[in-house]
Amino acid sequence: MNSLYCFLGVEGLIFLKRGYLPSLPVTQLSDPWLQPQTVYQKQVEPKLSAESFHQYLQQQYKELPENLRTMISFEYFKQQSLSKREQIEQSLMAKGQQGTAKIFDCEALSDWRLLSFYSTWQAVSLWQQFGAAGQGMVIEFDLSKTDFEDDSYNHHAQHFANVRSVQHWQPLDDLYYLFHRPYCDDKNTREDYEWRLARKVNAANRQIEVQGAVRAMYRLPTKAVSRVILGYGCSSEYCQQVKLYLSKDIHYRHSECMQAQLDPQTMRLQLVPVI
Repeated sequence: MNSLYCFLGVEGLIFLKRGYLPSLPVTQLSDPWLQPQTVYQKQVEPKLSAESFHQYLQQQYKELPENLRTMISFEYFKQQSLSKREQIEQSLMAKGQQGTAKIFDCEALSDWRLLSFYSTWQAVSLWQQFGAAGQGMVIEFDLSKTDFEDDSYNHHAQHFANVRSVQHWQPLDDLYYLFHRPYCDDKNTREDYEWRLARKVNAANRQIEVQGAVRAMYRLPTKAVSRVILGYGCSSEYCQQVKLYLSKDIHYRHSECMQAQLDPQTMRLQLVPVI
């Protein structure tokens, strides 16, 4: 994967001119698995390590009645238990699955901001939801020229990863919920479909207050913008305006200006140059 695509609404040209990317607070995410009523099932390891199994047997041996412990040694108890290891592990799994993971708390991540990228620009559903129903634009980023791939969680207060599907939850920290979604048995869904860039507010290049809320602005890596793809609903006049701006701005002269249009034969979006 060399490129990722960021969908912008009708204000996309404004963001290009100002050189900043819009990021959302976690509270604005509409993911159904991040709602307060969601219950998360813990992930249970199907196998116990040798050390964990040994410790479990030690605990079970200590709980035996004293008269039994005087009759059998721990080594004998352990030897007999090894033949039943599979049943013991299954029993432990069943007990573990009855527990629930910590409920997601968006307030715990109030000082983080998110930006979503996708591995394709051709999904009409993404244009409808994030691209102003085809009247917005998509910025194609060359990943080799960005700092997105730097997993610098502890150094520059950012984390970049794809949103993975999981069958069970094993939260390591609060960010875990933002980069994992419940498993969906859909062969058309790829695990690397959506990528998220999470950044701390205090790592923003600029902070402004809008209606009492802090809006964090992060500098757009202009050198990594390989293409600007205008939506299928954009007028020819607007397309010409964007192309003219890109050709004159020193930061975007290297970028192509294209438009997404529907191919009537294949009924798929294709790219055509803005003339």
